[in-house]
Amino acid sequence: MPTRIIRDGILTSERINALSPLAELFYRRLMSVADDHGRYSGNLTQLRAYCYPLKLDSVKEDSIKKHLAECVSAGLIVPYTVEGKPYILLCDFGQRINGKSKFPEPPAGVPRESPGIPGNPRLDVGEDVDVDEGVIPRKRGKQPKVPMPADFGISERVKAWAAEKGHTRLELHMESFKSKCAAHGYTYADWDSAFMEAIRQDWAKLPAAAPSAVPRGKPAGPSESPLEAALSHIHFRHSVGQIDAVERDRLISEATAKHRRTQ
Repeated sequence: MPTRIIRDGILTSERINALSPLAELFYRRLMSVADDHGRYSGNLTQLRAYCYPLKLDSVKEDSIKKHLAECVSAGLIVPYTVEGKPYILLCDFGQRINGKSKFPEPPAGVPRESPGIPGNPRLDVGEDVDVDEGVIPRKRGKQPKVPMPADFGISERVKAWAAEKGHTRLELHMESFKSKCAAHGYTYADWDSAFMEAIRQDWAKLPAAAPSAVPRGKPAGPSESPLEAALSHIHFRHSVGQIDAVERDRLISEATAKHRRTQ
């Protein structure tokens, strides 16, 4: 297995934290098999065999395909093709180069370093720790903290993240966030990330959303049943892309069967 440098920046990277738990596990396993240039075969069968050698019975190629696509979307991996064969490049890999790669060079135009999600720190920010050779006293520069931009608002990146995580009322969160930052003179290197963390911690202390009012002239109906609430949540998860149609149908079937058993 190649000697690998582990960087603490991976723990605070928005690109890494944007991944689902299983996709992050796949990415970390891939870091162990990629060569020093950050290259590896993009063949799904090989990725499955080398990343999960003891889990071939439980990890399917469809899962590898899904995890790989998620890593590409997060700006962690760039796929490329040479002579009709698929390969992948881990962006910003930053390892010591020992020898020539056994995988072909990416064609011209394929980025070696991905910008990833706008504003994200690169994965090699922080101190380098070599798992075989101890601490290497080499530090990288960090992004400087800056005051809130005059045009700072709710970006598409934040909207996508909020939809995936189920956060709502972004305007109220933003109003509270701006007020607190102005009052305390906060500065950040990544304002989108800071805003998302404020939403996670509920800086705004928003009360639970009130139930929707019943239109005038329409009698109030019965409250939502547990089954209806469960089905609504399942459809919401499908609408924001957290689950596919197959998983949606499976969860609906389970929820319906559970409801029948309790009757």
